[in-house]
Amino acid sequence: MSTSPRVGVACPRTGERAAVSDWLRSANIEPVVLVDACFVNTQVEGRPLDCVVADASLLTPHFLMALRRGDPGKAIIALGEAGDPNQEALTRKDVAFHARPIAEKDLLLAVSLGVAEGHPFRRSPRRIVPRLATTIEGEPAVLIDVSNEGLRLELASAKAAKLSPQFVVHVPALKMGVPVQRVWLRAGGEPGQTSRLQCGASILAQDERTLRAWQRLCDPAAGRLVAPEAAPARVPTEGFLGRVGQLLADAPIVGSLAHLPWGGRS
Repeated sequence: MSTSPRVGVACPRTGERAAVSDWLRSANIEPVVLVDACFVNTQVEGRPLDCVVADASLLTPHFLMALRRGDPGKAIIALGEAGDPNQEALTRKDVAFHARPIAEKDLLLAVSLGVAEGHPFRRSPRRIVPRLATTIEGEPAVLIDVSNEGLRLELASAKAAKLSPQFVVHVPALKMGVPVQRVWLRAGGEPGQTSRLQCGASILAQDERTLRAWQRLCDPAAGRLVAPEAAPARVPTEGFLGRVGQLLADAPIVGSLAHLPWGGRS
């Protein structure tokens, strides 16, 4: 039985459909030609599709619903014209938009990431972290969640587009760096915000010390992660000046000192 990935191809342009199908076959990926939502629902036999490449004009809400029936996270790659007014709406629905003309190398990379995204590499529970600050290749990013096998983070789209297949995630608050393998990229951030992308990655670390530290970070039983805070300044408590200094150190800064227990007149 073949274990090659199966990728749906919904391209009304005959030449483009033939080219995409040939490119997929050359990469040992089985292309499955799709016609419409009815075809998706009733006539795709065998194993489920791992990913779909479709003309952006076909990706109506009805077609998207049909493509993702039974698999809400299925990766879908849209091919459209630069400046397509539907690009932002498709991005909000986790559809990867690629402007024509598209090269074979770019399409196969997008499909490979889409297939990997459709086969989750994480098997242990995720732990949500409160947008923990990290750096990747010298650029700022934030961790969103972690597991023993991988992580999900968010970074600027411009940096994500140039992200190496393998990179190190540095977590300054925990004084650790973890080598990872990029698995997928997709739209992230607030709805309508295209300046941020989310990235999923699998852990490559092999040394025992790093793995133990990472497993402690990922342990859901540890509760909510709180980044360490800077220690408060030490204020001398001897004498009058020391007592006033302690009052100032303990008082909340809210724009007024009227609540402090001054004994004299102003």
